[in-house]
Amino acid sequence: MIRVLSLNLQHCLPGAGAEHDSGTAPLAGADITDPAAARTVLEALAGQIAALAPDIVALQEVDMRQRRSGGIDQAGELAHLLGWEHHRFAAAWAGPVVGMRRRPLRSSLERAWDDVLAPVHLIRGRGPAGFGNAILSRLPVRSWHVRRLGRGPATLSRRGERAWSPRSYHLETSTARTMLAARIDIPGDGGFDSITLASTHLATRTGMAARQLAAAWATLTTLPGPRLLAGDLNMGPGGVAATGVARPLGEGPTFPAWAPRERTDHLLTDPWPMSADGMPGMDAQASSQAPSAPLLRAVAWGTRAFVVSDHVGAWADLEPVP
Repeated sequence: MIRVLSLNLQHCLPGAGAEHDSGTAPLAGADITDPAAARTVLEALAGQIAALAPDIVALQEVDMRQRRSGGIDQAGELAHLLGWEHHRFAAAWAGPVVGMRRRPLRSSLERAWDDVLAPVHLIRGRGPAGFGNAILSRLPVRSWHVRRLGRGPATLSRRGERAWSPRSYHLETSTARTMLAARIDIPGDGGFDSITLASTHLATRTGMAARQLAAAWATLTTLPGPRLLAGDLNMGPGGVAATGVARPLGEGPTFPAWAPRERTDHLLTDPWPMSADGMPGMDAQASSQAPSAPLLRAVAWGTRAFVVSDHVGAWADLEPVP
């Protein structure tokens, strides 16, 4: 059995979860632009994650060296605080939060040359900034995979009374989206020796999010199973079900953190195989449509508020279907 946690970090901005815990209440108003304060918040978050004891953590809205979050490599620092060797960040875009965003040359943004503005980074003596998804794993990772999922269309809105004036209009571009996947070894004799797990954050428009989800799952099916897609999909259970891809695990609202009423953060796995009469279910495993890899089921699940974010985390304990 393994435990998986998915959490939208919201760049580690202290959230409602900080206020509701007496141990973290002093951090509720922390100014994380200050590196020392940002590290203190990360230390508190690492302690909360360690208490939940997941084996794998899928993160979204992760900052890499952004000024608004103390210039810290958030995924790397969290992995260090947890004592985990295996971790990876994948940038949806490179650049500052406010400024010229661009597609990275390499999504990890580990080195200056992973960004087109490498000479600038070399002069400044620090690596490129970015924003994206990450995976932290207590278990060994065999391989990493990144898939770009595109962005939605730009929108032009009118905000002034003078129709003839360019200043009366606002052009808003959609955020680029990516999926980071890892093939992770599962030690012991638990019924499966590896899992392919992915972390993603989809568009806020339901139609675009549905297309991105289909593309993400199509990519996952090219990798060995069993598979798990975790992340903030910006869709409720009904929207996810309407796409016809994957099978949800666990339940419980995850947004907003101060009064959760919607489940936008999901854990999805391989669908049930189809029987000869076209019905899905465990009984179909004996049919010709039986999967080559084990199927997963959740034996326990829940949600958990953390010191950061406007989301609560979604977790599940997974084991192969007998």
